[in-house]
Amino acid sequence: MPVRFQMPAHRLLSGLLLAALAGCGANANLDAVRDAGNKSVMRYDQFQGATTNQKVIVAVAGGGTITVSENGAKSWTRKIVDNTASLIGVTSCPDGSFVALDFYRKIWVGDAGAKTWSGKDIKTQANPLAVTCDAGNRIWVVGSLTAILSSSDKGASWNEQALGQDAMLTTVQFLSENQGIVTGEFGAVYTTRDGGRDWEAGNKIPNDAYPLAALFKDANTGWLAGAGGVILATRDGGKSWTRQNNRIGVPVYGFVEHAGGLYGVGANAVMLKQNGEDWTPVDHGRRGPYIRSALSLSQKELLLAGGAGLLEVVKLADGQAK
Repeated sequence: MPVRFQMPAHRLLSGLLLAALAGCGANANLDAVRDAGNKSVMRYDQFQGATTNQKVIVAVAGGGTITVSENGAKSWTRKIVDNTASLIGVTSCPDGSFVALDFYRKIWVGDAGAKTWSGKDIKTQANPLAVTCDAGNRIWVVGSLTAILSSSDKGASWNEQALGQDAMLTTVQFLSENQGIVTGEFGAVYTTRDGGRDWEAGNKIPNDAYPLAALFKDANTGWLAGAGGVILATRDGGKSWTRQNNRIGVPVYGFVEHAGGLYGVGANAVMLKQNGEDWTPVDHGRRGPYIRSALSLSQKELLLAGGAGLLEVVKLADGQAK
């Protein structure tokens, strides 16, 4: 059965991100504080990502908002690095530091305690869309203009590689210091085996897919989410892709491995669990416009980060919320 994306690929992810970062007017007019006893998480926060260095947890949102937990997401502290910043993602590096990605061509580098943050400009004409660290603590950023950028000095200087296309690269992941995978608009897949010195174009994902999220467990096995709720899987390093069954057809914005299983989170605060070739909904009891990312905290606890101030832990047992 052919894979059909129900929405044109043209600049879809940027629209989703900018809408989320701008925030919904209705949400902004709700109670400013989601819990009267906790003013660190606000109802109007539009969380875009969460990560941990195993000591502290960091989540980021629009308006330069960084929230930090030192006790396993039981409580949070709030910091605004710059109220004009649009933080669209965050990653942790092997040395314990954090990197938050600012849509306005900037990164914010945090120390291992996430207490001090410094802004570094990204010298590029491209719009950054995704960030990660490799095993050697190099920072990688991908975005529009098919740009792949890297920094080995925490953003003080950048090396940019433009791959000769006018496409938006939307995901980046390093499996080791040498092996990395990038996906993007028009079904693009690029891989490196030499630490990013060279990037090789692979077979295109079917029907010019526009990846909203991607996760590779290893060089051969990976999953990709596209518009219209499409979920694809590869077992041969992207040479071929097969469509898996999304039972409710909701777009997925992030994948997470948790307690031996694979989950997807996305629009309408939906969570899906992979069961063979099927993705079935999990009733986790939280509501909101979307979940942007999920973070596995333990065998039973999963942190959800998303719109309308959603930054909460759910407890899962056998794939169901408890």
